[in-house]
Order: sequence, then C-alpha cells, then structure tokens
Amino acid sequence: MTVLAHVSDLHFGRVDIGAAEALFDDLKALRPDLVVVSGDLTQRAHYWEFLLARQYLDSLDLPWLAVPGNHDISPFRLLERFTNPFRAYRTFIEKVTEPVYVDDEVVVVGLNTARRMALEWNWAHGRISRRQIRRVVNEFERAPAERVRIVVAHHPFQPPEHAPETRVVGRSAEALERFASAGVRLVLAGHLHQGYIRVVTPTEVTRTGELKLVQAASAISSRLRGEPNAYNIITVTGGNLDIRTRIFEGGAWRASDAVGDMPALAPAD
Repeated sequence: MTVLAHVSDLHFGRVDIGAAEALFDDLKALRPDLVVVSGDLTQRAHYWEFLLARQYLDSLDLPWLAVPGNHDISPFRLLERFTNPFRAYRTFIEKVTEPVYVDDEVVVVGLNTARRMALEWNWAHGRISRRQIRRVVNEFERAPAERVRIVVAHHPFQPPEHAPETRVVGRSAEALERFASAGVRLVLAGHLHQGYIRVVTPTEVTRTGELKLVQAASAISSRLRGEPNAYNIITVTGGNLDIRTRIFEGGAWRASDAVGDMPALAPAD
C-alpha cells in the first residue's frame, strides 16, 4: 500500500498560518508515503518565500515531490524570468522541475506546465510540449507493468463540470490521449483552487483502468476561490485507488466524503 498526500497552491507569502500549522500536524499524524505538491509553492517567487516553502516541506520529515507553478516564476526579476525562469525554484526547492518517484505500488512523474511567457497578456496559463509528453510516456514505458502510473502537474487538463469554459493547459487533449494509452491512472493538478474529479472518456483507451483527473483546492493559502482549504489523500493498494479529501474547517482538518464535497465560501482576494 502507498499513501499519497496531494497538496497544491501553498502560496507562501499569502499563507493562512492556522491552516499551515494544522496541516503540518495532520500530515505528521497521517504519515503518507509521499507528499505530492502540484505547484505554486510561492506567491511572488521571492527568495524568502521559496525558503519558507522548502523549510516547511523539509520539516515534515516525509518524502515529498514537487513541480513548479506559474507563481513560482518571478514577475519582478525580468532578466531571470526570460533567461532562466526556474533559477530560484531550482536553487531553493529542487534542481529538477520534473521529478520521478517510484516504489512498489506507484510511479509518479512530474510535468512542468509553467511557462515564462505566452503570446497573450495573461502569462499564468500553462502549456506542455510534445517533447514533454514523449518524456512522460517514456518514463512509464520503463516502469514495471504492475505499478500504478500517476502524473503530477500544476495546470488542469479538464475544466470543472460547472464551469466548462475554464482555461486548461495547452495541448491537454493530445497529452491525455497519450497518457491513457500509456496506462496512466491519475493526473494530479491544482491552479484553480478548486477540488474536483473528472474521468477521461472513453475509458477503453486505457490499458489498466479509467484515467481520473484529480484537482486539489488550495492547501494553506488565504487566496481562496469559493472553497475552503483542502487537500487529497490517495491510497493505492494492489492497483486499486481510494481518493478522499480533507478540509480545513473550524480551525482543524477533517475528513470529507469525497473530492468536491466541500461547502461553498465567498471568494477571497
């Protein structure tokens, strides 16, 4: 059995201290085998924000894997943004922006969807290249067949059902088709600060079961978007998946019935 804690959008620099302290205690008590962070570790990519994020993750004393988000590229250090956009991330968080984790149950492959710029005004939107898609597929082709295949990225691959116009990562349809053919079972992401699950159809294209897209709300940031702070607990046992959400409510974390079963809140700034 492998237990993953899927947290996203930490946004150090705009953190709810109560949620962060309670999450620390919650993760220490649950002791997952891996903490998966699907991007936006910082708010403005300041060095001190990266330091706080790294100190927080290390203080958990648990294995962790992270990918960058759009907020992890500096909007201020423009020379760095255009010439070496992940310099601070690699310095303070991890040298690799697309890490891989393997154990007896899972293969988790990181995918960096953040971009230094785009041919539009809003550079927050993500994109992936065909080279990145090939690299993910190649990682899974090398993995033992019985391992559950999981991709972690920052930007969503499908929108929530209640907001079908929501922008998703560029080249998402092509990527999902290739991932499904490679036997991927889960794609973990964030960015929207909303938790939900979408199932890729048709499921016949997958080799080992349906492909689920699992979104996480913001774990500890005060930048809420209509949902409370939350994160996902994913248990993998013999190829079977159990996905649950934990919600920060009343100053404490509690179990929810399933992803997306969260009370609505007024959006924060």
